[in-house]
Amino acid sequence: MHVIFLHGVPGVGKRTIAMELAKELNYPFLNFQHLGALLGPVFGYSSPKFNTLRDSMTKTLIGEAMDLIEDGIISSFTYEPSIQLDQYKAFIEAAQASGGIGIFVGLTCDEDELKGRVESPERGNLEKVDDFQLLEDAMSSGMYEIPELPGPSITINTSGETPETTVQNILAMLPNDMKRDMMF
Repeated sequence: MHVIFLHGVPGVGKRTIAMELAKELNYPFLNFQHLGALLGPVFGYSSPKFNTLRDSMTKTLIGEAMDLIEDGIISSFTYEPSIQLDQYKAFIEAAQASGGIGIFVGLTCDEDELKGRVESPERGNLEKVDDFQLLEDAMSSGMYEIPELPGPSITINTSGETPETTVQNILAMLPNDMKRDMMF
């Protein structure tokens, strides 16, 4: 069982890249994008109850998927201080214990391109961050500065790249054992 966790600030292309990578590797993508939209209006975004429920649901869903799926899974997250990285460490360790590989793939993007992506009209329809100034303020405050990750990681800059090219760049950096069942 292999596990790939894509991470990065809003707008770098996590969901888009994860969907393309899932097609290439023939791994399912656990898309938690709307979990916040589901929990936030009821429990308050980033409230203690919101964080507890988010973490519990993430742990349960990824854990169950790892028990069910043989080859691998892909998931994504946006780091902020309430994210429990120890939980992701446990998933990486579980993948390794099963004879698989767990890896973090950090996605980055140049500021000008990130601004264009975040302010794209489609983002508002998807309940995504669509105010670059708010995002920039959060980034400036260190909100998304990720500490040392609890497992192997690679970083890919998505600037000026199509999702397909970014996925090919990721595939080139992944260990061969993760790619053995790729569909051509």
